[in-house]
Amino acid sequence: MSKRVARLSLSKFADLYADKLAGPDFFITDEKQLLSLSEFPYRSDGYIIGICTRGHARVEVNLQNYEARPDAMLLATPFHVLRIYNSSEDFLCRFIVFSKAFLTENNVNSHFLESFSYFKSASIPVIYPEHADAAVLLDIYLQIKQILEREDHPYRVEISRSILTMLLYEVAFIYEKQHLIIKGKQTRKQELNVLFQELVFHHYKEHRNVQYYADALFVSPKHLTETIKEVTGRTAGEWIDDAVVLEAKVLLRNHQISIARVAENIHFPDQSSFGKYFKKHTGMSPSDYRLVSSY
Repeated sequence: MSKRVARLSLSKFADLYADKLAGPDFFITDEKQLLSLSEFPYRSDGYIIGICTRGHARVEVNLQNYEARPDAMLLATPFHVLRIYNSSEDFLCRFIVFSKAFLTENNVNSHFLESFSYFKSASIPVIYPEHADAAVLLDIYLQIKQILEREDHPYRVEISRSILTMLLYEVAFIYEKQHLIIKGKQTRKQELNVLFQELVFHHYKEHRNVQYYADALFVSPKHLTETIKEVTGRTAGEWIDDAVVLEAKVLLRNHQISIARVAENIHFPDQSSFGKYFKKHTGMSPSDYRLVSSY
């Protein structure tokens, strides 16, 4: 994969990894290592459901770190910035990748995907289902694979879309079980952190000060900073800055976007102030980062 690509298009993803395709916006990959996706953060144009079948790796999703291990499940949307790294030599996953357009074709509800809580911004992107539940998902994956292999079948796309819908409901069942377990164990401080992370996800481009988030959560900046530090090991301000820098890095890797446009996209008043901010937090200028991340 060209390291200039900050957004991994469905067509590029398919070129790299697809084993069976139902079209340009729905395909599966069968137990492959995604080593070329590990060096820099990226976004996918599609929705991704991944199931780890062997080995282990670290998965970073919107700055949060998770462990990928057998039966672990990744649930990613076009709004997630992903990085898979530190993978073992035997790390393998199966992936189902699709666009919203593919799933909602012939569906009267254009917001069908949004009805699933695990595809919302505040969802937990990596969960650890019981082995029996993971086995059910793999069985459905194999059903999709089998129908896609029947290339002479005139309704293979329609059938695979129906099986994908069934898979989404199975994932919903598993996710809701896991979410209840996790939520039941959360303290008030952990709940505040979840709400804070959700706000940062939506507003980091426009608001880079802790006061804004403290006001929105009806707590003092001091309380918010101390709580987030206690729960995560990093301050609220560090989380905000990291979100801004991560977005900047993703944009800078796209050479079709000027640095001035990157600054504008992240709501800096000018390129100079953006450059100073970026260098303060990364140790290099935006132009230097663009060079380093491209070769």
